[in-house]
Amino acid sequence: MWKEAHEYLLELKVGEGYNDVVVTKRTENKIHLSNGVTVSIKKHGNGFLYLGSRSVRRGNRSYPLVNQVLRDIEGWLIMKLHSNHMQKIFK
Repeated sequence: MWKEAHEYLLELKVGEGYNDVVVTKRTENKIHLSNGVTVSIKKHGNGFLYLGSRSVRRGNRSYPLVNQVLRDIEGWLIMKLHSNHMQKIFK
């Protein structure tokens, strides 16, 4: 689901989102989310896109905020798939 979460985040337009988080502003290089996180879209030399963000520190370790955003999207996508599957079963 990691790849799907990346693709989903890259395809979001202003006003779209997941859970209660929506895209408030989007530029060619950044996605601004309503939860205050700004995700940078970076291009590798061969055209490969990857995501980055500022990091938070816990103890002596550093964690990029984009990782938490992607985990949230993964969980939301799994919940959506599961709820659609359950609706088909009980129809």
